[in-house]
Amino acid sequence: MYTTIAYDASIGTGTSLVYVTPVADQHIRVEGNNVIVPSGMANLLGVYAGSTNIVRAQVESPSLRRVLLYEVVPLNADREPASPPLWANLFDTPIPLDEYEPLRALAYHSGGAAERMSIIVFLGDGAATPVTGDIYTVRAISSTTLTANAWTNGALTLDQVLPAGSYACVGFRAQSAGLIAARLVFVGGTWRPGTLGCDAATDLNDPIFRRGRLGVLGEFRHDQPPTVDFLSVSADTSEVVWLDLIKTG
Repeated sequence: MYTTIAYDASIGTGTSLVYVTPVADQHIRVEGNNVIVPSGMANLLGVYAGSTNIVRAQVESPSLRRVLLYEVVPLNADREPASPPLWANLFDTPIPLDEYEPLRALAYHSGGAAERMSIIVFLGDGAATPVTGDIYTVRAISSTTLTANAWTNGALTLDQVLPAGSYACVGFRAQSAGLIAARLVFVGGTWRPGTLGCDAATDLNDPIFRRGRLGVLGEFRHDQPPTVDFLSVSADTSEVVWLDLIKTG
């Protein structure tokens, strides 16, 4: 299992790493520049860092400092992910962290004026454990007006009626005009597994986020599908999500 956090802030010009402020979050503790690593999610599984003129990004914590701070590469030359996205995938080779320690993100850019910088971090309980089975994909839409640079939760309307029963979600894709990332919110769930966003159906996702490669993201009844937290550069009003499902009962 894994969860998704974000840092997003306007950063001035300079040539030194500076802290990027965490995005306000309902499911983890945020204190100033720090995200407190939650119990059970003490592994660094991936990092996305993007801005127009990004030069360098880093992840910092006391446990990393005992060995080496994590240098993020490749970097994405835009806040919105490229097609395919440029990011550091550590799902097969996680870096251990300490529970309850502060986790910080740093970056700088070469622009001549202040610009917003976005960093997405995936934390989890260990290396990914893929699942297999009869996987079907259902398309869903949301008409939520997003607040730019913040997580905004939106309900989904499925294009097709799910047969009655229980389902495991084993992957997803999310799309809107300015989408950076999205994460699923399951009824009664603790964690919010996410994916990097796209802005068109022709964009390429990283296949790691689809069709069971990261295991079971969450489970739900046919009449209680997950909602989605969207993080966008803009106040989008139309979102599309594809859920990869295995019927379990």
